Amino acid sequence: MTRLTDLTPAEKKFIDDAVNAAERAAGRKLNQPDRRIVLNRARAQIAAQRYADSQRAAREEERHQAEFTWSKPKTFRR
Repeated sequence: MTRLTDLTPAEKKFIDDAVNAAERAAGRKLNQPDRRIVLNRARAQIAAQRYADSQRAAREEERHQAEFTWSKPKTFRR
């Protein structure tokens, strides 16, 4: 897995919420190995969401390219 460089505030909040939910489920503070597992899982979900968004944008771009046909603009004539 590659390192996520620039996290948005929403992604940071997602990671914090994942750790907090895991701590609530465990009923105590997580030890380092468990915390690392939760963080890696949250980062993997963020990476998968980023990939899905880029694929969705690529499909949208393809759709726009298929619909668009260029034609020479008509010049104004008096």
